[in-house]
Amino acid sequence: MIKTLSATIIATSILLASAAAEPDYEAEAKRAIEAFDLTGMVAAVMVDGEVVYIDAFGRAEEGTNRPVTTEMLFPIASISKAFTTMALAILVDRGEVEWDKPVRTYIPEFEMSDPWITEHFTVRDAVTHRSGLPLGAGDLLWCPDGKPSVDDILAALPHLNPSTEFRSTYAYDNLLYVVAGEIVARVSGESWADFVTDEIFESVGMTSCAADRTRIKTGQGVVRGHERAAGAEDGAPVDERQLFAPFLAAAGGINCPVGEMMRWAKFWLDGGVTADGKRLITEEQAKELWTGVTPLALRSVVAESGLANLALYALGWVVHDFEGTLMVTHEGGAPGVYSNFILLPEKGIGIFAAANDYREGALAFTYQVADGLIEQQDFDFVGAWGAKFASDVEAAKATLSDAISRSEDQASPTLPYSAYAGTYRDPWYGEVRITYDGDGLAIDMSRSEIFDGPLIHSDGDQFVAIWPDRSLKADAFVTFIVEEGQVTGMAMKAVSDITDFSFDFHDLNLVRVDNQ
Repeated sequence: MIKTLSATIIATSILLASAAAEPDYEAEAKRAIEAFDLTGMVAAVMVDGEVVYIDAFGRAEEGTNRPVTTEMLFPIASISKAFTTMALAILVDRGEVEWDKPVRTYIPEFEMSDPWITEHFTVRDAVTHRSGLPLGAGDLLWCPDGKPSVDDILAALPHLNPSTEFRSTYAYDNLLYVVAGEIVARVSGESWADFVTDEIFESVGMTSCAADRTRIKTGQGVVRGHERAAGAEDGAPVDERQLFAPFLAAAGGINCPVGEMMRWAKFWLDGGVTADGKRLITEEQAKELWTGVTPLALRSVVAESGLANLALYALGWVVHDFEGTLMVTHEGGAPGVYSNFILLPEKGIGIFAAANDYREGALAFTYQVADGLIEQQDFDFVGAWGAKFASDVEAAKATLSDAISRSEDQASPTLPYSAYAGTYRDPWYGEVRITYDGDGLAIDMSRSEIFDGPLIHSDGDQFVAIWPDRSLKADAFVTFIVEEGQVTGMAMKAVSDITDFSFDFHDLNLVRVDNQ
C-alpha cells in the first residue's frame, strides 16, 4: 500500500513538473514583440499532432487600425525553399528528375563561370548552397526592386565569379533556387507555382496559401511589411516595388496564414503523409530532404546557448542538434517581414512565427519555445537575441552617421566632379550611370528605380551613395578607379555591416564604357 502510494505521488510529481515546464506562449510572444519593437506577429505551436497555441498580435499596417489576425497571409520568404525541394522530390519519385544529374540535363543552356563546374553542377548542388559563389551572389539583379526574367538570371550566372572552391563552403544563394524552380517547370510542363499549388498545397490542405503574391485571392487579408531607418522609432510600410515578383517565388515567394503552416508541420511530423493518409513522397525521399549536405555555422546566439553543436544545410532545410534531439528548421526574410519554422520530429513538435518587421523577433520566439518544450528554458533566447539586435542597431546608426559626417567634411576630390560622370558596366548586372548636373554627382542603378540618388564626396576618389529610402540601410561607398588621370571603373561596398547580404554591391566589377 505504502509502495503503491509512493509510486502514485512520484508519477503525479512528474506530471506536474511536465505541466510546469510548458512555456507561457503568450508571454514569450509578447516578450519577443517588446524586445524587437515589432509592428505585428503571428505564432503557433503544435505538439503531438495538436495545435496547442495560435495567436496574432499588433497591427497589420502602421498608421491603420487593421489588426493582425491568424487568417492573414504572411510572406514566409525563404521557408519557400522547402516547397521547391519537395516539388523536386515528387519528380524524383516519378523518375523524372535525379538529384545527382547535372542541371544541364534539364536546362541545357545552364552555365557557370567554369566549364568543368558547368558540366558537373547537379540538382543537389543547386539547392544546398555549395556552388562556390559568394554569399547572395547576383541578388542585386532583383534587390531591392529589379524584375529579371529567368533568362536574365541564366545569362548572369556565367559572369558571377566564385569566392571559394566548388562544393567546399556554404554560402547562401537565391538565384540557384530560381534555377531549381525552373527545373520543376521544364520537367513537369507547368509553372513552379501551378505545380506547388496543385501537388502540395491542395494535398496538404494549405488552400489559402498563395505560391506567389499575384495569386493572393480577392478578399484575403495580407500584412504589410515594415522597415525603418536606423534609429527610427516606428516602422514604415515597405515600398510596394520591393515586394517579391513571381520569378523569385521558388526561392522565397510563398504567402501563408499561420494555421496552414501548422498543417505543413503536421504533414512533416507524420512523415510526409497528408491528413487523409496520402503519401506525397516516399520515405526514401523524405529522408533525403533532411539529410545534411553542406556544413554551416550555427547562428551566433544558438552557439552561445550551448544547446547545439553542429549544423548542416540539407535540401531546402537546415538540420542541427538541439538539446540532444534533431531540429529541422528554416528561416525566411523578405522586405519588411521575418519568419521562422521549426520541427523537432523526435518530440512531435512544430513551431512557426512570423513578424511584419524585418527583425528577428519570430526567430527568438521559436527557439525560446523549442527550448521550453524540451527543458525548462535553460537559455533566454529572447533576451540574448534582443540584446544583440539592440547593439546591432546602435552600431549601424553610428556607422551610417559616420559615413555621412565624413562626407560633410567636403575634402577635395582628386579630379573635377565632371570627370567621374559616365556609364559603367558590370558583366552580370549591367549598367550603372553616374551623372553630373553642375552641382554634384548622382548614381542610377539601372535595374532599380529605388537605387537612384546623390553621391556625396567622402575621401579622395571615394563617394557615398545616399539612397532616398533610408529604411533600406544600404548606403554604399563608391570608389572610382583612376589610372593616369582617367577614371576607368568603380567599385562599391555597403557602408554598414548590417546591410542585408542581398545588397551585394561588393561583387560588382564596373568598367567605364563611355563618358556622360
